[in-house]
Amino acid sequence: MMEKLKDSKETARYLTKALEQGDPANLQGALLDVIRARGGYHVVAARSGMSEWRLKLILWDDEEAWKLLRFYKLLKGMGLRLVVVAVKEVRK
Repeated sequence: MMEKLKDSKETARYLTKALEQGDPANLQGALLDVIRARGGYHVVAARSGMSEWRLKLILWDDEEAWKLLRFYKLLKGMGLRLVVVAVKEVRK
């Protein structure tokens, strides 16, 4: 699984599925899987332009996960869908 999550397209499918399930714990777990597969907090935080503290807050704070899921549900209610799309392969 971890090897597959190094691929941006596989990661996009994995995170979209986690969003669709509507469970914050599942979304947080999926994000953690991706972070681990992509080199850990330090690497992902640096590539994202944020501190490790902020990244961990987003990952471990239930309210942060609920915000994203509420946004997903809002869009769904308007006949729209939030998906994760691979933009390009991440630098290795």
